[in-house]
Amino acid sequence: MNKLQFYSNDVCPFAYRVRLTLAEKAIAHESHTIDLLNIPDWYYKISPTGNVPLIKNDDDIVWESTIINEYLEDAYPTVPLLPESPVERAHARIWIDYCNTTFQPNYCGLVFELDESKHEDIRTILHDSLKYIDEGLAKTAPGPYWLGEQLSLVDLTYYPFFEHAPVLSHYRQFDIPAEHKHIHRWLAAMRERPSVKANQCDDEFYIEAYKPFVEGDVEHA
Repeated sequence: MNKLQFYSNDVCPFAYRVRLTLAEKAIAHESHTIDLLNIPDWYYKISPTGNVPLIKNDDDIVWESTIINEYLEDAYPTVPLLPESPVERAHARIWIDYCNTTFQPNYCGLVFELDESKHEDIRTILHDSLKYIDEGLAKTAPGPYWLGEQLSLVDLTYYPFFEHAPVLSHYRQFDIPAEHKHIHRWLAAMRERPSVKANQCDDEFYIEAYKPFVEGDVEHA
């Protein structure tokens, strides 16, 4: 079997999810960076959407970050990132779904929405979402992770967006309230993970990378 091929971009939080999973599971792979502002023609021959992330394992191709992480969990089970209990696995997937359908669209939406008249409504929804997340994390305290003592795909699903938080602070003056102590506790634990330390980017990198989208020079994918 050839080494797994991973197509990503350092700015993309969805690709970051997969990068962290590959690191946590210590999966040997080759990485390929795709320029999202100038996607090469050859990539469309591999990817049905032209988006990242995508993995290619011999002739098998899988895309969409949540699905890729589930695939990696199934294909490389030695380091498990979902609980053994069926009901706990279901609860993990519920949290992942909440990220994809509620938290992430508003977290990213506050950055990408150029109509400032819509920002207040997004802020309200985002504050409610952060409160809900903090209450969820409180139930697993002292944790330190989303499901308790063991890191899971839930943590890896949410963390990339929190690493991008300086973008919200810089461009939208939105910060994670200090009162959400369980979120901050979780973030502190995540920042100590070797997988995060090896892959994280600094604040200025994200602020500069998002500048064209915030200023409306390009459309986000």
